[in-house]
Amino acid sequence: MNTLEIFNSIAKDYDKMNDIISLFTHGLFRKALVKLLPPCQKDIIDLCCGTGEMTNLLKQKYTNANVIGVDFSEKMLDIARRKYPKINFVKCDVSSLPFKDNSFDVCMIAFGLRNVEDIQTVIKECHRILKPNGILTNIDLGKPNKFFNIFLKPYMYGFVSLAGKIFHKDEKPYVYLAKSNETFPAPSELKNIFIKNGFDFVKRKDFLFGQISAQICKKKLIHL
Repeated sequence: MNTLEIFNSIAKDYDKMNDIISLFTHGLFRKALVKLLPPCQKDIIDLCCGTGEMTNLLKQKYTNANVIGVDFSEKMLDIARRKYPKINFVKCDVSSLPFKDNSFDVCMIAFGLRNVEDIQTVIKECHRILKPNGILTNIDLGKPNKFFNIFLKPYMYGFVSLAGKIFHKDEKPYVYLAKSNETFPAPSELKNIFIKNGFDFVKRKDFLFGQISAQICKKKLIHL
C-alpha cells in the first residue's frame, strides 16, 4: 500500500489507535504546543490534519480566526467533518497547496511531516503561504536520549504493531509508522531544513525525554 492507501485504511480506527499507542498522552502534547503559540492570529492552517484533533484545538484557541484543516485522505476528512462540522476542511496535497501567497498567520503540522514524500517541498509551501513573520509549528516523533532510545524500537515494533493487530485487525500500517520514525530527520536536522528554506528558528520543546519534539519557526521578512 502507498501512504494514501494506508491512511485511508486506518481512518475509522485512527483516533482510538492514537490514544492506545500514545498511552493517552498525544492530546497533552498537542495542547501544550498550542499554548506556546502567540495570541490574536487571524488565519490558521493545519496541514496533515487527519481527523481534525489539532485543528479543533487551534479553533478553540483562536475562536474568531479563520481556521482550515487540510489532508490528502478523504476518509480522514469525512471523520473530521462529522466531528467538527463548523470547521472548514479541504482535501489537497500539502506539497502543492491551493492557497495564495502570504495567506496565513500560523501553519501547523502535527505528526504529519514524517509521512510526506519530500519534506523540503512541503516546508517551501509553508513558507509561500505564510504571511511575513508568520509562524510555522511542527510536532512529531523525536530522537530520545540514548537511554530511552533503547526502549523505543521494541515499543514501536512490538507494542504498536501488536496494538494494530488487536484493535485494527492489521499490523501492517503500524509497522509503516515504526519505519517512518527511523527515517525521519532528527530535530537538529529539521532545524537546518527550516532555516535553509527561509525561516528563523524560534524555539524547540521536547516531551518525554525527546521522544516527542516540537519546533516553532518564524518566516523571515527577506529570504535570499
